[in-house]
Amino acid sequence: MKLSIYTLGVILLLFANIAVCFAEKPVEMENAEQVFQKYKVNGSILIYDQNENEYSGYNLERCNTGFIPASTFKIPNTLIALEAGVITADSIFRWDGEKKSNPGWESDMSIGQAFQVSNVPIYQDIAQSIGLERMKEYVRLLHFGEMDIYPDNLDKFWLEGNSQITQYQQIYFLYKLYNGELPLKKETMDHVKQIMLLEKTEDYALSAKTGWSETQGKDIGWFVGYFETEDNVYFFATNIEPSDQTNKTQFGHIRIDLTKDILSLKLINESTPD
Repeated sequence: MKLSIYTLGVILLLFANIAVCFAEKPVEMENAEQVFQKYKVNGSILIYDQNENEYSGYNLERCNTGFIPASTFKIPNTLIALEAGVITADSIFRWDGEKKSNPGWESDMSIGQAFQVSNVPIYQDIAQSIGLERMKEYVRLLHFGEMDIYPDNLDKFWLEGNSQITQYQQIYFLYKLYNGELPLKKETMDHVKQIMLLEKTEDYALSAKTGWSETQGKDIGWFVGYFETEDNVYFFATNIEPSDQTNKTQFGHIRIDLTKDILSLKLINESTPD
């Protein structure tokens, strides 16, 4: 009997889930609220400590609320394109010479460069090349939230409409990716992990993706990924929205800076003796 991609993926995920038991009682972080107040934004952050098998964060009830994934979908979009053979690790995407809304998109670039500058037109073309049925099949396979995909929105379902993913779902997906437990080829996952790397020092490595959408006139900012230290990994999903006092010109940076501040708080608290 021939199994579909989706059926095979469900079987593999069921076996993988046996070995993974996420924490059941998330802990509200002390002082995290002060960081949100410092940046004058509303929202929530969720962190999963792999060694301790523990969730912590701020405004944890909100972490169960689904939001449109925006450009965080570039992570699964890249995985799907590589796995399906639509692109390769060496693919070069040619600029068509037309003006773009972001000048940083006006050049030829690799998939890694397109990911880092969040090149929407390139990823829209990739989605069209993947095709409707194959996209729907792989999204179900990867358990990436609840994506609402149909013919007319194939190249924008992650940017507008009814697609949703929670912060818990973001972290679960990232955990599977990092630990090589998605039902995909190892080289596919390894390459995406390489292009997700944002910063690396002697003490840590930060791999992540930003996202920004405007839904019903409200800005929503994402920053999701994982923070590796010498002996642990912290998965995080930050979701923020501006308040009346937010400096809108800094909103893109705030997603990242706020996350780093709260991760630093967590590391300091863990290193402090009881």
